[in-house]
This record gives sequence, structure tokens and C-alpha cells, in this order.
Amino acid sequence: MKKTLAFVLAAGCVVGSYATDARVEVMGGHDAFFRDEISVFRNPADMSLYPNMMYGSYGWVDERKNSGAEFSAGRYNIRLSDPFFGAMISHRFSEAENAPMLSVGAFVNRRDRVLDYLMLAGGGRQMTSYYEYNLKEPIGKLDLMLAYDLGNGLALGLGGYGAYQKYTANDKSTDQTGVYKVTAGINWNLDQGLDFEASFNGGSVTGIYTDNSGAKVDISDGNYFYRGDVRFFSAVPAIHGAFVPQVSMEIMKFNDVDIIDVTGGIGLNMNIDRGFFWTGLQGLYTQTDKVKATEESIGGRISFGIERNIMWDWFLIRVGGQKEIRYETKDNGKTSRWVEKNKDADAIIPELAEDGLVGLGFGVNIDNRLRIDFVSSNDIAYTFTNLISGPQTSLFKRISATYRF
Repeated sequence: MKKTLAFVLAAGCVVGSYATDARVEVMGGHDAFFRDEISVFRNPADMSLYPNMMYGSYGWVDERKNSGAEFSAGRYNIRLSDPFFGAMISHRFSEAENAPMLSVGAFVNRRDRVLDYLMLAGGGRQMTSYYEYNLKEPIGKLDLMLAYDLGNGLALGLGGYGAYQKYTANDKSTDQTGVYKVTAGINWNLDQGLDFEASFNGGSVTGIYTDNSGAKVDISDGNYFYRGDVRFFSAVPAIHGAFVPQVSMEIMKFNDVDIIDVTGGIGLNMNIDRGFFWTGLQGLYTQTDKVKATEESIGGRISFGIERNIMWDWFLIRVGGQKEIRYETKDNGKTSRWVEKNKDADAIIPELAEDGLVGLGFGVNIDNRLRIDFVSSNDIAYTFTNLISGPQTSLFKRISATYRF
């Protein structure tokens, strides 16, 4: 179990952002160098950038749930994993454009990245008819957020996240899963064309389950995690964009494993003709301390994303990708090797969207109010004829939508 936990976390526990939704999943798998609605889950102060908005996702397609003999016999509805929805509501205290503004947000059923890594550390989904996790799936996944824009370029935010489940038998606890997280953030316009963002979150995780032999496996019993993110957006008028340095650090402690993960890099985003483009380069370092050995990895990641209106103003096409390579040492430096994280087009572990090498997607934008974003399966060009010849795999992996009111 220690080996599984160390592998999952050392593979890139904190270099990505939190749960990536449709647009970000296509546009390079993470949003370290540009802003998107999902930024509010890392920094609740960003709610001041997206006032009065509803946001929801149908969830993502797990091919492991939609394959096998039952599906090869004919056409069946696809079962989607982890849909969520919520809203952010804002109130400006006067009619002035720069008047102070209060924003509140609530989302239900969103899977936080910390929860994903806890479930994977517990062995991931097992080969049952429903691909269940070893750890019990928590209920009550809830985000609550509060932000206050002072109207002078400074916005402050505070958020909380919780998910919990506990099984008991004969008055004894047998299985328990829990994630509790508090996040504080700041978004500050220091000068014309210079924005500063910083956020800090921390909390505790619990993961205990009973294996097939009846033995209790204790992954984490109220252990802690901390994470900090800092980035600057420095406007570059010549390219209608911004230069973005970024750094983040996370410390996670489980019962028998301690992890320190650091990432830092520089990126560039710009508005292009009828579209948007970003790219970035990051350095990565992970140290994993186990009971009898220390493992380290150091490397880099290059990423990009581009979207553009095609034919009509309301229709967009998006592509993106990333590549990550690390030099890894194990057994206190006795063994070493080069590793590459994302060999395949699609994510090897669907919960980790940034594992994918490339992405393709589409978007519909109606009057900058209603936005619907699609992530296409990367084999869509090869399986499109299955629409009429059936049976088929899914053509889209994720669909999300926002509506500003």
C-alpha cells in the first residue's frame, strides 16, 4: 500500500490544478497560467471575476464503466461519473462601477483533487462490476465560498470543502473516508496591468477500509495537507496578453508517507484573432519519504492551449497538450531512471485529467451568457462512423456549462 501511495503522489500530486473541467481539460490539462471559472476552487477571491453565474458539469465518461459484454450487445445509455453543479451570486453595494461587492458561492458533488488522490492512494477502482474504490465513496461533497471585492483592486476570499462517509458494524467503525479543507485567497491589482494572486489551503484527510480478509487498512487517520499558490499576471500590450510567473508548493502527510511537491514556471497568454492562446514551461520537484527509503524526482513540463472561433462567433474549437519528463531516484539514491508521465493521448487514470498528452474540444458561446463546453474523445476521428453503424464508444468525455445572469 505504501508503494501505491508513493507512486500516485510522486506522479504529480500537486503540479496540476484542482479538478479540471471541460475547457481546462482540453486546454493543456491545467490552468496555472490563465484564468477560468474553475480558478475559484483554488482561489475563492476569483469569484469577483465571475459574478452571478451558474456552473454545472454532466461529469466525465469512465470507459471502464461503459465496456464489456453488456455494451457490445447493443446501444446503452452511458453512465457518467461525478456530475456537479452550483452557483456564485454577487451583490454590489452601489451603482458605481468600482463599488465594493460581496460574492457567495455553493457547489454540490464536486470531487476535489485531494479526494481523488486519497481514493487512488487507497488502491483506486477495483475490478468489480461497478469498479468500486477500496475506500468508501464519501457523501456530502460540498463547497462553500465567500469573497469580498473592496472596489480598490483588492479582493479577498474564503472557502471550505467537506466530504465524509463512515461505516459501522457491531458498534465498531470499519470504514471511514473524509476530506476537510479550508482555503483563503487574495486577488490584488497592484498597478495598471499587474495582478497578484495568492491562495493557501490546508486540511485533514482520513482513509480507512477493510480488505477482503477482514483486516483494517489505515491509509490516513486525520493526517494533514497544506498547499500554497502564487502567480502574477503582468500585461504585455504588444501581444494583447500577459506574462505569468507561477510557483506552488504542497506538503502531504499520510500515516507512513510524507510528500513535498514543488512546481514553478513561467507562462504566456494572449488574445489572438478571434481566439486565445497560452503556453508555459514548469520545473517540477517531488520528495517522498517512506519509512525506510526516500524517493525524489525532478523534471519539467511544457504545456499549451489554443481556442478560436470557427465560421461563426458562437462556435469554438479547442486543442491543447502537455509533456512531462522527470529524472527519478529510489532506494535512497541507489537506483534511478528517466520517466515520462503522459505517454498516451487520453489520461491513463481518468480522474487525473492532466495525465493526457493532447486534448480536443468544442465550445458554444451564446451572447457571452450561456457557454457549453465539450471534451471530445481523442479517437473521435476514428470512431465517428459508429454513430450510424453502432455499437460505439463515447464521442465526448465531458460536458460542462455556465450561465451568467
